[in-house]
Amino acid sequence: MIASGFSTPLSDTTKYDRDSRGRPFDLDELIDNSATEEFIQVKNGLPLWVQTGEIQSDAVYYGIGKSLVSVDEADNDARLRFAQYVEVSVQSIATQQIAENKDRLEENYSYESLVSTQMNLRSVKITERFITKDSTFYSLIKYGKSAYHDLVTQEIQISLEADIRKQELAHQALEALRADSLRHKLMMDSLALGRKQAVIDSLDKILEMEESRQRQAQEQVDLLKNRYAAFFKIKPRHQLIDVPSAGTPDSWVYFGSRWEPETEHIRQLKAGVSIWLLTAEASLWAKESILDQGELSVKLEVLPIRGNLYPVNLALGYVEYVEKYSEGAHFDLRDWDAFNTLSSQHQDEIENGSERNSSFFVTGSVGVPQANSHISIYADRRKLSLGATWYPFPRNLGDAISIINQIDVIHSVPYRNRFNDQLQWQLGLRLIAIADRFATMISYEDHEVWMLNFEFQY
Repeated sequence: MIASGFSTPLSDTTKYDRDSRGRPFDLDELIDNSATEEFIQVKNGLPLWVQTGEIQSDAVYYGIGKSLVSVDEADNDARLRFAQYVEVSVQSIATQQIAENKDRLEENYSYESLVSTQMNLRSVKITERFITKDSTFYSLIKYGKSAYHDLVTQEIQISLEADIRKQELAHQALEALRADSLRHKLMMDSLALGRKQAVIDSLDKILEMEESRQRQAQEQVDLLKNRYAAFFKIKPRHQLIDVPSAGTPDSWVYFGSRWEPETEHIRQLKAGVSIWLLTAEASLWAKESILDQGELSVKLEVLPIRGNLYPVNLALGYVEYVEKYSEGAHFDLRDWDAFNTLSSQHQDEIENGSERNSSFFVTGSVGVPQANSHISIYADRRKLSLGATWYPFPRNLGDAISIINQIDVIHSVPYRNRFNDQLQWQLGLRLIAIADRFATMISYEDHEVWMLNFEFQY
């Protein structure tokens, strides 16, 4: 059996649409025909390039493929070997062109950023094919180095100019690149370049969608901040009705009291100090002005107000409390003379009152500008409280007038009202007469009594 070959290559349909990147081209015209013809010499019935399997030349790039299956597989193997052969040169040329144009490109622009640098498979055609008598298929690709380098340089320059135009034309160039990329994907037979271009298209679309989403989100924030600018200036008060919030007083020292107008009894006396984000408070609670409960607390605002749209803050604290003083510690909070002349035994009863306990607590708030409100939560081992402070006139009066709703789930029996209600709702109207100095509040508490609260700050 005599080995047979065929020198006329099968039709190669590899094409490239240059309507937006540059002129059409045919690599056949660029082959260096002056290179050595040794590769077509026949020895023992076989071309030299079939026998050697690899050809090195200073003037020509070669790619030799081999397959025992089909001529298509031999062609693909030849293209792969040709691509590996020219890859380093293509990348070197691209890197040099990027360096020469660095002043016109973005600072982080690199070889990977260049869309059209992988020229190794574009419009590559089979130069010659051969089949041996044992049905082994061989394919040859041959291109002149100088002409191929000029083509790659020209294509890279075109790509760089396109990327520079993209930076200058912003979204118009982005749309043009997307359309050009789509045409490339549809018309190129190169699977490797087509896959890379598809990834680029996907990333561009994701980037555009993310930028659009961020713009819309920022526009929404700007709109809300402009519409509710007065609300965003309001800082949550450090007190709801009878539990602390996450806020810190804007003063060094404050005093407060709760008074029942109908019976003229004192319900609470308190005093506190505030340094930076730390607040310490002591308070005495009474029933019909007779000392009944007391507590000493320390609170640290661990998260000052944060957030552009929904401002939040958080505080942690520790409280020691007496759920109920012994009868020996009882005295009338209205009788200051009696308080100043307490016997040592009486003072000892107060300091070591029965049923003394302690607890950590957490409290936080979030602003809801659409409702002109701060939503607060407080929790310790005695109770869980959920409160909402509404500012009806934030634009004109700021926080000078506010309405507070507070719902309590009370676990500790001594802190429930005389009806033993575990779930309790309280309502308050706070008026700030002098900002950061004097505030008063009318509140409905314990499901039965109206209280008048005063607070002085210094």
